[in-house]
Amino acid sequence: MMREVIGLVSSLLLVTQLSSEVAESRKSRTVITSFEYKAINCRAYSTSLTDFGGVGDGKTSNTKALKYAISHMSEYASKGGAQLYVPAGKWLTGRFSLSSHFTLYLNKDAVLLASQGISEWPVLNGLPSYGRGRDAAAGRYTSFIFGTNLCDVIVTGLTIMASLPSPNTDGINPGMQLKIW
Repeated sequence: MMREVIGLVSSLLLVTQLSSEVAESRKSRTVITSFEYKAINCRAYSTSLTDFGGVGDGKTSNTKALKYAISHMSEYASKGGAQLYVPAGKWLTGRFSLSSHFTLYLNKDAVLLASQGISEWPVLNGLPSYGRGRDAAAGRYTSFIFGTNLCDVIVTGLTIMASLPSPNTDGINPGMQLKIW
């Protein structure tokens, strides 16, 4: 009886393994030239950062253009939302805040460069739990991409790069979120 059970299980495993190998080794006859990605088409209003004066040369600050674009596009939140497209290029910017019902879509060759200018990074007042530091009371700098009490936000095409000796400096700290994918 035990031999029959072991033989049956072995046969099933062998058939399953052969079936999956056959399925994995087949060549596709269909060539996919395009596909629909819902995040691209899910907003009623869409525009490019260049429409707001953005320049992707890696030298020009785009902080004002980015903030103005997001502020303007937040008016469409109740009308199906808005999508801001960031084309290929190097986009130098300071911190910025997202808005609800908003998609930030980065082209695969778009790079958001964090500005090194101290004026581009507002300081948040520290909470008592932060302590006083070594020399004096101090706040902390805001995150690169910021948002408070948001819903229905999509950021796509984003790759985060921070130097190895600086952990948790990527500027994205999702907390108290219900759904993050």
